[in-house]
Amino acid sequence: MLCHGDLALDTARRRVSKGDRPLDLAPKEFGVLELLLAAKGRVVSAEELLERVWDESADPFTNAVKITVSRLRTKLGDPPIIETVAKHGYRI
Repeated sequence: MLCHGDLALDTARRRVSKGDRPLDLAPKEFGVLELLLAAKGRVVSAEELLERVWDESADPFTNAVKITVSRLRTKLGDPPIIETVAKHGYRI
């Protein structure tokens, strides 16, 4: 189980909840959130997210990470949980 505030990610059951509200995440969204929570505040680069959440054939110049993080932010709601660290990546 990975937690941050009222956000809980159950790695075994592959479920996410914020407060008492379950969140329906796509597989890539779940993977990004899991990796960011596991990083415990460390900045995770878009390249690392591509390597670890997508497969090895993912295009390194794609904006898939940016789109997935944007969708994830919308689903997580306010206050924002995922921070963009300019030119470095993302962190929680």
